[in-house]
Amino acid sequence: LADALFPVMGPAIRKSITETLRSMLETFNAALENSLSARGLQWRVESFRSGRPFAEIVLMHSLLFRVEQVFLIHRQTGLVLNHAVAPAVATQDPAMVAGMLSAIQQFVQDSFQTSSGDTLGSMDVGELQVWVEDGPHAVIAAVIRGHAPSDYRLALKQALESIERGHAAALDQFQGDAGSFRSTGDALHRLLETQYREKEAGRRTPRAAIVAGGIVLALLIAWAAFFAYGQLEWSRYLRALRGQPGIVIVSYSKEGGRLQIRGFRDPLSADPAALFSQAQLNPARADLQLVPFYSLDDALVARRAEEMLAPPPGVHLAEKGGVLSVSGLAPTEWIAQFEERARLIPGVNSMDDSQLQDTGVRAIESAVVTFPLGSSTLAADQQSALAGIAVQIREVLDRTRASGRSASIELIGHTDSTGVEGTNLLLSQQRADRILQFLSRAGIPSASLISRGVGVSQPLRQEDSEEGRRLNRSVTFHVAFSPAPPAN
Repeated sequence: LADALFPVMGPAIRKSITETLRSMLETFNAALENSLSARGLQWRVESFRSGRPFAEIVLMHSLLFRVEQVFLIHRQTGLVLNHAVAPAVATQDPAMVAGMLSAIQQFVQDSFQTSSGDTLGSMDVGELQVWVEDGPHAVIAAVIRGHAPSDYRLALKQALESIERGHAAALDQFQGDAGSFRSTGDALHRLLETQYREKEAGRRTPRAAIVAGGIVLALLIAWAAFFAYGQLEWSRYLRALRGQPGIVIVSYSKEGGRLQIRGFRDPLSADPAALFSQAQLNPARADLQLVPFYSLDDALVARRAEEMLAPPPGVHLAEKGGVLSVSGLAPTEWIAQFEERARLIPGVNSMDDSQLQDTGVRAIESAVVTFPLGSSTLAADQQSALAGIAVQIREVLDRTRASGRSASIELIGHTDSTGVEGTNLLLSQQRADRILQFLSRAGIPSASLISRGVGVSQPLRQEDSEEGRRLNRSVTFHVAFSPAPPAN
């Protein structure tokens, strides 16, 4: 449908735009000529008082007459054969207007018992006049604003007679198809006349009026510039306010010379009062009504987590999409507080502590308990070191149990490469079992301890020195976490 209509509508649209621009320029020229005169100032007062545009007031005073529309109507059926309209004129449906004119003509003939040849010649509709001329087969009607001269009616008659002669057969055989009357458009458009009042010769605008008009215009321009600058500053402030994380502007309006700003503000967001000083605006001219709320902006949620959790040095918090990530090395006590409090932070839906390391766990896993060559007996100095490790293991187990998880401590026995493989594997298991017995006597639940001998399969150091071989005759520790078993 669009492809079919485009060849017809395209030229019509271009012609309409051209005529509209021409009419606008004529009206602008008339308004410009009268804008600085005493009459122009008087018309501006009239425009302000009546609420009508200044250009319309100028047109009303300077226009002699203008033919806004011309209808060509089939007399017998009352259907529109063609229709011409002046640029920038609002129109109704031509078929509906033609029908109303035909109905009015019929009403006049029926109501006043006129002869069949008598018709309604003109009628007034507000500021408009409708002049009607009848022919044997067609009726031509012109919608006129202002007072047209009497010779314009002669132009209507001549145009109608020309159309009757040129389209006699089409009018006589008309069955509702107005396509054959498109060629009458030029004749109808020639009837769209416009005449303005001629300027009075020899009359000039007084210089004092020109000066007064210039002063008034300068004051108006200065006031408009000042007002526009103020609006620009406030608009800039509102944009800056909207750009702040944690501040939501719902509405703003001017009331009593003050800017009323309504919305929401997170307590951790930027202070709106500080933005006033940055924008060099007077805070007394604005009324901020910002209701407190918790923003879900990632930066503010991370800042809220920093304040509530107070992470120790070396621990970094980050939040994205409701997930609070923590990384670094933290004491056991702080990790317990993190797991307890993090879920209470507004905006945090889940936590990711995969990059968080416990200083207690690291201390346990970095501990190495050494044994003499070929022996599973603990030396006295190793027993005191193992007592400290037992304290750290107990703290880790207590914390994990309080967080709803469980932990197990794997005791891994090692040997150096001296001796045969079978003997070394047995000796490594004996060393791991010896540590398990010691920790059990120190109060560590046996269910949380697992002993495993690996012989020489997992050396801690290369045995290119005596120190390396000594470290391989040892027991190391590994902490494994798992969810707590479901309650019965």
